[in-house]
Amino acid sequence: MTWNHRERTCHSIKADLSAWIFNRLGQLDGSRTKSECEEHVPLRERRHALPARFSMKLVLLVLSCALALSSVQGHFWSPWYDRDNPSGLGDYENLHAQKKRGYVCGGCKPIAAQCRVKGTTNVFTRWSGTAPNKLAIHCSPTKGLACVNSQQSGGSCKDYEIRYLCPTTSGSWTSFLDRDDPSGTGDWESTRAFRRYTKNNLCGGRRTMCSQCRAKGSHYPYYKTGDRYNAYHDCNWENGLVCTTSVNKKICKDYEVRFKCPTIGNSNCSRCAKWTSWRDRDNPSGSGDFEYVGKRGHNPCSGREPIDIQCRVKATKQWWYTAGQKIRAKCTPSGGLVCLNRDQPNRQLCKDYEVRFLCP
Repeated sequence: MTWNHRERTCHSIKADLSAWIFNRLGQLDGSRTKSECEEHVPLRERRHALPARFSMKLVLLVLSCALALSSVQGHFWSPWYDRDNPSGLGDYENLHAQKKRGYVCGGCKPIAAQCRVKGTTNVFTRWSGTAPNKLAIHCSPTKGLACVNSQQSGGSCKDYEIRYLCPTTSGSWTSFLDRDDPSGTGDWESTRAFRRYTKNNLCGGRRTMCSQCRAKGSHYPYYKTGDRYNAYHDCNWENGLVCTTSVNKKICKDYEVRFKCPTIGNSNCSRCAKWTSWRDRDNPSGSGDFEYVGKRGHNPCSGREPIDIQCRVKATKQWWYTAGQKIRAKCTPSGGLVCLNRDQPNRQLCKDYEVRFLCP
């Protein structure tokens, strides 16, 4: 490998720096293989290839690119990911599949996403822009992107790539926790299990912001063990890790997990997470109460993904899950809350709910 600074661009250097930063954030065992280094091409691995003397212009270019990484209120963009192409059933740039290759955002919840057709510069997001195809998953920070060939009028999707905005929100990590072993049905290291079966009420009962998972003893990160994980528990930032023998088709490794809890502050703390005011955009006089998140609903964090949400009955201030109603969208940061009148027994109406969001 040789270094030719005339052929290097700010964009490509930025991508290398970003890849190196986030793979280091997610690395638990303190080592990296030669093939991984070649894949991500971090600058530190190229130092042997630099000439003895190189121009100040190159130094300034690298420094300016490093500063450009933190261009969104202190948060950082990941590299552009393109793990699939539409030659099969479609183009599946979903986050779940990407996480099988390694940490995304160092194990933290992505707070925004940008998507584009590979080879172009026109980006679109969950909130703005238009995709050239009908998408099954529309550039979601927590799900990624999916385009199905059979759903297109022309029969084929474009080849997409996606990148994620990774939070630098202040917070504190727990120690590595291990509440279970795989001797029974599997290894259950989920946030729900910790709160239910131990006295560890993670993050004071609020949603966790990040998680990192490794095999106990060897400290191999979850994506290197060869195990398969249960849906939404693949070292998920909010749910943790669950590996069952029924899904894995063999005995799971024994895992340990740590979680990051966001620091909640006010306007005086620039890197703290902050609660919005209570919001009520709808009432149940029509078909129900629609306090959902989306282009026509709440956009509480100015286009960024909320870390957490709270929902309550506006009149009584009781939490939504104690109101005794059937809720269609169950108070999630990405979806909000939706209550349909037709779902309620005896022709009852939904209560009028209000919501607030924790923004990174």
